[in-house]
Amino acid sequence: MKFTTSAGEILVRDFEGGDAAEVKAKVMAEGNFPMDVRRTMGAFQSQKTLKPETLILFNQELQALLKAGIPLLQSLELLVGHGKDPLLRSSLERVVELLKEGMSFSESMEQVGTFPAVYRANVVAGERSGTLPEVIARWLAFQSFAQNSRRRILEALFYPSFLVGVLIIALAVIFNVVLPKFAEIYQGSGIEMPQATQVLLDLGEFVRRTIYFQLVLLAALAVFIRWMFTADAGKQVWERILLSLPKLGTLYRMYHSSVFTRTLGVLLSGGMPALQALEVIQRTTPSERMKKRLRNVTELVRAGSSLHTALEQSQLLDPLAVEMTRVGEQSSALPEMLNHVSDFFDQEVEKATTAVTALIGPVLILFMGVTVLGLLLAVYIPLFNAGSAVH
Repeated sequence: MKFTTSAGEILVRDFEGGDAAEVKAKVMAEGNFPMDVRRTMGAFQSQKTLKPETLILFNQELQALLKAGIPLLQSLELLVGHGKDPLLRSSLERVVELLKEGMSFSESMEQVGTFPAVYRANVVAGERSGTLPEVIARWLAFQSFAQNSRRRILEALFYPSFLVGVLIIALAVIFNVVLPKFAEIYQGSGIEMPQATQVLLDLGEFVRRTIYFQLVLLAALAVFIRWMFTADAGKQVWERILLSLPKLGTLYRMYHSSVFTRTLGVLLSGGMPALQALEVIQRTTPSERMKKRLRNVTELVRAGSSLHTALEQSQLLDPLAVEMTRVGEQSSALPEMLNHVSDFFDQEVEKATTAVTALIGPVLILFMGVTVLGLLLAVYIPLFNAGSAVH
């Protein structure tokens, strides 16, 4: 949506709405005047977006050119010729064309559609304040933080995931290879088998006979997992499961709180109004829980509440973070205080990641040992009993 403010400033911003009339009504309710309404990509339309690594490299080069005093249009033309990523190159070519037609940088990126909304919002703030290189620098620093946080969490989850994979392979070998062999040995041997061994052998026979059914179940499980990570309803299910876990739920909440406060701080420090910054974060956050509570925060701020009051009523952040936000608002240093809040959450995420890793690893190893040892003992006990009877 392109609109003009009461001060005569032309802005471009995304709004949610069922049709153009609803979107225009929202714009006019804020005291602005709609100029042009364009539908963005819907939920069932696929739109490729630039990879984070590609976007970071592009911005590092763009920032260097802008700091060297090269105009934006000329900088983008230089980067078009050096771009290796096909999507980035085609996107920049279109951006350059739109800039020559009179559009702003942020409007051009919105028209192209391959640039993330949070990045576009940062560019809008940089254009408005005339500090685009500085805003890009803050965005790059934020991306570095986000990548480091994701890497730490993935590294923490790698070892437990590896152990679970080993356990699944071990159980598959036991049920599909070991148990059938022992079933052949015991069959017709006259060896008396304990109840546990008989149940285990029957289970192994069931697994062997239903191998195709197992493959169907695995395929269904793969579809279900894909649904949980792609569909909105599936994401909500996965998020509820994750939040119900004692340590992982805390880690998940703190990570998204850290990302929220740092993103909001970056947008506000670039000159973007708080309400618009909240709307941008609400649309782009992957957390359905965060999105729902951010919607409440946005409505409260739009109704006239202060940011810390809205955060407190929506229970988006813990009391300490809300108090630090209040201090930042009262001292007119909200972006800086939000960065301090994010640093606090980042430290807590690191502590929680270490705690989760230290807890899950030994528990999984103990569970694997007990499970495999129990299965093998149940299989070998009849042989031990038979040997004792012979002696």
